[in-house]
Amino acid sequence: MIIDSPLLNIASWLPRSYANGPGMRMVIWLQGCPFRCVNCQNPDYLDFKMNQIVTVDKVWQLFQKIPNLSGISFSGGEPFAQAVALAELAKRVQSEGKTVVCWSGYSLAQLQNGKIQGAMDLLESVDLLIDGLFREELAGDHILRGSSNQQLHFLSGRIQPEELEEIPRQEWIIKENQVTYTGFPIK
Repeated sequence: MIIDSPLLNIASWLPRSYANGPGMRMVIWLQGCPFRCVNCQNPDYLDFKMNQIVTVDKVWQLFQKIPNLSGISFSGGEPFAQAVALAELAKRVQSEGKTVVCWSGYSLAQLQNGKIQGAMDLLESVDLLIDGLFREELAGDHILRGSSNQQLHFLSGRIQPEELEEIPRQEWIIKENQVTYTGFPIK
């Protein structure tokens, strides 16, 4: 079998969320992270191990089937560890007039230095980047951020700061026998 679509290693995903960017968004958490932030919110996503291996084509097909999405959000793990494949997905999302939000432990300057494969291509299709490592001593109630050192970079102008004001800090999704939590802890 020949696969001509890039592969993603997904830790988890939500078809709909209001706590991970402006509007209703699909959220993908990527498996694997080179950072080990103290009290990481997603410790199960840190190891570089095979989890859910899917093609960009498959994720794109799922995205297109979900009505009324404003865009997609990438978290982790570390999304830029899979920048090449995510760039392809992000371009498709933007081609439909939707937006892309992405978190990264890397700073914007680190992503722009050309040392991370695919980083520049992914940045070209990210509308809002939240960068910087989580620092527990700087934790607080910050929009879309766990700690105050993390920065919001409005890269394309397609997402405006005022669009972030009504985003809930936390979201609990209850379906049948499953409860899913997403968002940012409240002290």
